[in-house]
Amino acid sequence: MQQNVIRHIRSIALVACILFLAGILRCWNINQSFWWDEIWSTMPYATAPSLWQTISSVGYYFNNHLFFSLLARFSIMLLGENEIAARLPAVIMGLAGIAALFFIGKKFLGTSSGVLGALLLAISAFHIDHSSEARGYAGLALFSLLSSYYFLDGLLTNRIIAWRLFSLFTILGFYAHPFMLAVCLSQFFCTVLFFAAGKAGLQRIEVTFTVFKSVLFSLLSAAVITLILYAPVISTFMHNLKKVRIVSVTRWPFLMSLLSAWCPGIENPVGILVYGALFCWGIIIIGRQNPRLAIYTVVLSVVPLVLYLLLNPMFVFERYFIFALPFILLVIGSAIAALAERLSGIYRIGAVSLCLLTLFYLQWPSLHTILTQDRQDYRDAVQFVEQHMTDESAELVFSIGYAGEHFRYYARKRQMFVPESLAELEKQSAGRKRIWCLITAWLPAICPAHEDRALYAEKTGQVEIYDYVKTHFKREKVFSSRYPVEVYCREQ
Repeated sequence: MQQNVIRHIRSIALVACILFLAGILRCWNINQSFWWDEIWSTMPYATAPSLWQTISSVGYYFNNHLFFSLLARFSIMLLGENEIAARLPAVIMGLAGIAALFFIGKKFLGTSSGVLGALLLAISAFHIDHSSEARGYAGLALFSLLSSYYFLDGLLTNRIIAWRLFSLFTILGFYAHPFMLAVCLSQFFCTVLFFAAGKAGLQRIEVTFTVFKSVLFSLLSAAVITLILYAPVISTFMHNLKKVRIVSVTRWPFLMSLLSAWCPGIENPVGILVYGALFCWGIIIIGRQNPRLAIYTVVLSVVPLVLYLLLNPMFVFERYFIFALPFILLVIGSAIAALAERLSGIYRIGAVSLCLLTLFYLQWPSLHTILTQDRQDYRDAVQFVEQHMTDESAELVFSIGYAGEHFRYYARKRQMFVPESLAELEKQSAGRKRIWCLITAWLPAICPAHEDRALYAEKTGQVEIYDYVKTHFKREKVFSSRYPVEVYCREQ
C-alpha cells in the first residue's frame, strides 16, 4: 500500500516537472509579434465591440475559431490587449492536453507510458507552436484527446457518465475547430469495425449492440448541440463552404510535411528508422495491452488523412491534423516504456536515455526554430519605420498583398495605405519626400511547388506595384521570421 502511494507521488512529481518544462517552452517566445492568422482570424473577433459579434462571425472562410475567440476575449478583458493575453488560453489548453495525455496513458497502458507520452508531447515543436499562438488548435488537440478517452472508456464500461462526457468534449472540440469532424468520423468507423469484429467472434475488441447504440446517440446529441452553438454563423458557414474547391495537384509533399510535423527528423534515414521502429513496436505492445486503443490510434492517424488525400480540397494545413499527435507520441512512449521493462539497472537507464536523446536530437532543429524565430514580424517592422520617419507629413507608408493589409493592426498611430493600383500609389505619393513599403508573405513567392498557383495569386494591380517596388525602391531591412518581412524605402 505504502509503495503504491510512493509510486503515485513520484508519478505526479514527474508530471509536474514535465508541465513546468512545457510551460517554459510554450512561454519562451510567446511575446513575439502576432502573425497573419492571429491578426486576420482571431483579433477581430476576440476584440469585437460585443460578445454577440464574437460568436456570430466566421470570416471569409472559417477564420473564427469560436471557442478560442471567446477565451481570448475574456483574457484580453482581464489582462489588456497584448500578445501574451491573446495567447494565454492556448498555453493553458496546451498544458492541459499534456496532463490529459499522462492520465490517459496511465489509465490504459501504465504510468511509464503516460509519463513518456506526456514528455514527448511537452517537447513536440508542433504542439509548442500551436499551443503558443492565438488560435484554436491547442483546443482541438485537447478536446479530441478527452473525447477519445471517454469514447474508449464508454466502449469498455458503457457508463452513462462516460457517454455524457464524450458528448461534452466532442461539442467543445467542434466549437474549437470544425475539423473535429475527422475525429468523429474515426470514432464512428472504429465503432462499426468493433461491432463487426464481435460478430466475427473477436471478443477482445467487440462492442455490443447496446454500446453501438450509445455511441450513435452520443454522437447525434453532440451534433445537435453543436448545430445550436453554430446557429449564429451556420448560414455564413455553409456559404463559405461553397468557396472550398477540389484541386488537382499532388498531395504527397503535404503527406511528408505532415509526418515531419508529427515526428520532426523523420525525413532523414535515421529518423525513418527510429520513428518507424518505435511506432511499429509501440503499436504491437499496445495491441497486446489494449487492442481497441491500438486500432483507434491507427484509424485516427490514417483514415482522416486518406479521406483528405482522396478528396483533395484546397487550403487544408498540417495543423488541422494535430488531433492525432498525442496518440502517436503515446505509442512511441509506450515502445520506450516496454524497452525499459525488459531491462534493469543501468541498462534500463541507458536505453531510455539513448531513445530520448535520439528523439531530442532529431527534433532539435524544429524546436530551435519554434523557440527562436518569430512566425511573422509585423510589429518590429512597423516600429522600425516609425523610428526612422523624420517628417510624418512628408512621408507615406504603404503595404501590399493580402498579408500586407495586416500591418494596419500595429500601425494604429498613423495611416497605413494599401493601394489597389500603381496609379493610385503614384497619386498618393505626389509631393512626398520619402515613401516606405512593407511586404510580407507575398503569395506568389511563398507558393510551394506542389500547390495550385491560382490559390496563391495576388490582385493584378498589386502585382504591378510589387514589381515596381522591387525595381525602384531600396530594401532597408529584412526581419527574418518564418515569413520574412521586408522594409523598402524610396527618396523622392
